[in-house]
Amino acid sequence: MTASPPNLDHALNNRPSAQPPLVRAAELERDPHAVFRHWRAKAPVIQREDGACLVLRAADVEALLTDPRTRQIDGALYTRIRGVPPGPLQDLLVESLLMSEGERHRRRRTPMSRVLAFRAVEALRETVRSAAEGLIDGVEACRGAEAEVDLMTTFCAPLPPRVMGQLLGAPADEAKAFAHWVYQVSPAFAPALPGEDMAAMVDGATRLTAYVEQCLARAMRGPAPRSELLDTMLAAIATDALTQAEAAAQLVTLIIGASDTTRAAMAVQVGLLLDKRQTWGSLGEDADLTRAAVTEALRLEPSVGSVPRFSMEEIVLDGGTIPAGRLVSLSTLSAMRDPARFADPDAFVVDRADHPRWHLVFGGGAHRCIGEALARLELEEGLMALSRRLPGLRLAGPAPKIEGYAGIRRIDGLQVTW
Repeated sequence: MTASPPNLDHALNNRPSAQPPLVRAAELERDPHAVFRHWRAKAPVIQREDGACLVLRAADVEALLTDPRTRQIDGALYTRIRGVPPGPLQDLLVESLLMSEGERHRRRRTPMSRVLAFRAVEALRETVRSAAEGLIDGVEACRGAEAEVDLMTTFCAPLPPRVMGQLLGAPADEAKAFAHWVYQVSPAFAPALPGEDMAAMVDGATRLTAYVEQCLARAMRGPAPRSELLDTMLAAIATDALTQAEAAAQLVTLIIGASDTTRAAMAVQVGLLLDKRQTWGSLGEDADLTRAAVTEALRLEPSVGSVPRFSMEEIVLDGGTIPAGRLVSLSTLSAMRDPARFADPDAFVVDRADHPRWHLVFGGGAHRCIGEALARLELEEGLMALSRRLPGLRLAGPAPKIEGYAGIRRIDGLQVTW
């Protein structure tokens, strides 16, 4: 296990007295948009009762994504804070590129970068479209027997693992099994929640890591052509760029990131767009409109609410201070509704002209989301297929509520009919 750098532990034990306004986690959970709207006008940073600081304004969030006074939280420190027991889940978090910095992060990220670049991912568009169409066949079959269908369980959740299965070169029937493990372990990458099931997270990490190791072993034995992603990771192992444990951890991290965030984003975006009937009916044949709708929906209700960092020294913002040695949550959820950056920030404006070049939901700097291109492609093709095949789709009840204000957010279901 990699030990956390000494300066992080030193910072934790030597916090200065500057204190941002206190806002309790329960308030944030109840209505994060209202809390952020209230405090964003008064202070650039607030803190939870556990001492974690939440940065609220767009300009500060953008600047701190690459500010050397913050760094990615170390995996060993994170597991101690989260109370993760020794074993497969702790190993996954410590080895993950998400919880590493500097040379370790670069070395762990590099093998996957080329495979997941925008131009390379574009070649998967037909594959993703086919996967979406196949799932809609199942949705239609469910509708034949039921008055309502939960689109979350029949479409939004199974699509990302099915696509990841293709990238892993795995048989199609394996996607459902590893999807269950993904959704078991994914809460470990988000802030602790009351009543969370650590045993389930450990079980998911154990099973998903074993599955990826089997995929690597199968690729090592199998004849060409093989999965480009697995071949890239095997080459990194062969040249000692990565250990086998590191390679497995990066693949598991990718599967989790590409699945849990995208399923929530898909459900949220369908819910938002079904309120805009004219736009919904046009998505199926208009790729530019769909691309714009995805971008705007990711701003208004992102599936990831924040980017985690760690303050290495005291940081003074305009009217507020982040003490040294704090967990720092760069709240993209707040920043993307900052009226200083966006006109009419609480409205869903499909043809919005004030989006920045680089969408904040995917972070920034060296840690910008490596799966951005794949996530966008899945959302675009998924929405286009649904609109084309199910133009009369509508919500069967109230709009679904997305919960959470940091890390991966949660949505329980999406009841629809047509």
